[in-house]
Amino acid sequence: MNSTIASDTKTDADQQADELLVDESVLEQMILDTSADIIPILIDHYVEESQTRLVAIQEAATSKDAQTLEFEVHTLGSTALSLGNRPLGELARALEKQCLEQNHEDAFSKVSELIELAERSIEALVQRKNAGFS
Repeated sequence: MNSTIASDTKTDADQQADELLVDESVLEQMILDTSADIIPILIDHYVEESQTRLVAIQEAATSKDAQTLEFEVHTLGSTALSLGNRPLGELARALEKQCLEQNHEDAFSKVSELIELAERSIEALVQRKNAGFS
């Protein structure tokens, strides 16, 4: 009998979902443009910066500060896309667009979804970093 607790192991579906959160082609291009040695450093910086941005995004939503939300999701979207967290970058861009179009309540209502996706996306990128680059 397998004594591994199900919640401690990733299923094939979980693994595939994580892979969709990280666009490997973006990482491959970054390696070509820089080097494999720099990618873990960039990821670490992105993770740290993103945590700060996510706090600011949550605070902006709580205080209904559309201007701060627009700025923070723009920046998060840019960095997410540049490091291969494509779904996160696209959702951040969608919230930014809602802010620009003065659909603030729609943007505020998607902040929880954005934060949840960000947490999964960042974790998937950290796991990819831990697998190593060559």
